[in-house]
Amino acid sequence: MSRFSATRIRKIRKELNFTRKEFARVLWVARNTVDEWESGGRKPVGAHRRLLMLIEHGLSTPSFRTALSDPRAGDPLFLLYRLIEPFYQASWGSDDCLNSLQN
Repeated sequence: MSRFSATRIRKIRKELNFTRKEFARVLWVARNTVDEWESGGRKPVGAHRRLLMLIEHGLSTPSFRTALSDPRAGDPLFLLYRLIEPFYQASWGSDDCLNSLQN
């Protein structure tokens, strides 16, 4: 399983060009939670860790980077849709699709 250091979380947020408040909104957490993650006081777990994995993977794809310039990019559901859209296009039985979510 992937571990998220404070530095790695901060890097993801900065690549998104989000404030801590915006980042918290996208991740459906309190701003204090983002502060704690970025200071190393706590680590993301469960759905938040998985969402960070999806965002980090999305940042490596041109289509997600393009979506970040869309005016709707501040809407958490819009970003979530853009992150999981490629998986809907892939075959759900494909090992590549499932493995990319686990790495």
